[in-house]
Amino acid sequence: MVNILSSAVHCAKTLGEKVLEDGTKIPYFSLENEIRQNQEEIYNAIKDVVSKVLPKQTKQTALIIGTSLIDWHLLDAIEANEANKPYTSNKRSIDSYAKDLADEFGLSGFTMTINTACTSSANALLEAKNLIKAGIVENVIVVGLEIFSPVMSSGFASMDLLSKTKPKPFKKDRDGLVLGEGVGAILLGSQESPWELLGGFSNCNSETITSVSSSGDECVEVMNNALENCSLHVEDITVIKAHATGSQANDEAEMNAIKKVFKKEPTIMSLKQHIGHTIGASGVLEIALLMKDEFKNGIFMCNYFGFGGNNISLILRKNS
Repeated sequence: MVNILSSAVHCAKTLGEKVLEDGTKIPYFSLENEIRQNQEEIYNAIKDVVSKVLPKQTKQTALIIGTSLIDWHLLDAIEANEANKPYTSNKRSIDSYAKDLADEFGLSGFTMTINTACTSSANALLEAKNLIKAGIVENVIVVGLEIFSPVMSSGFASMDLLSKTKPKPFKKDRDGLVLGEGVGAILLGSQESPWELLGGFSNCNSETITSVSSSGDECVEVMNNALENCSLHVEDITVIKAHATGSQANDEAEMNAIKKVFKKEPTIMSLKQHIGHTIGASGVLEIALLMKDEFKNGIFMCNYFGFGGNNISLILRKNS
């Protein structure tokens, strides 16, 4: 049995705006205390949430970071190349942060960094369960991290995927997604807890590079396999935490998939209208917020159907 023992989360509370490099203004859920694309600030932000979920026994605790942050130093290299100037990188990778934090907190030394776009920290949670179940470590801290990236935001804008107003998942007048930032951590282990991570299923089916097909068949495969891996039937699911980005294509695919899997739809909820789409951090942040809503006992399917064909469904159970 792998349980969720504790969590810590910092995410945006209100919808504001950001300005892209070309001057375009976009709706955006910004953290109250900004984390800039600065090595020290990112490291300290991760360190803060990790410190809040540390178990008493750290030597048998692994650390996994899930993020979609790209190496912004690549822009420096591109600009240097265009100017025909030499370039030497002084960057540190996100994975080096994990290794340094493991040393600082006396963790096991087993670290990973997962970057699979919108499913990054969700995949990290599933990997954490596998590590604990295999007896490799006793506990795993999973971190989800997302901060404002001008490159990523401009990319979404260029594909006309961003809303001009606010997130409206599954609504007829939805006009795109609204990005957000946040950082959070979840501690998993075998100690007693009301919340259990039963398991899930992850795949990469990139029929299209930006979304799943309108039929939702890739999502159907993920949800069905998640149920099978957890020895559950559709009737066992109490609530679906939908991915629900608010984009025309993604919402259509997800709803078509849900209708194919569930003869009678359970309660469907979404969180991105409250915190935005936190991309790689959404797995950790949305589950942490789901746990804070004081749901009664039940079984929860959490969907993440992401950019580049990365899709995952996680299944949690809350017991008394």
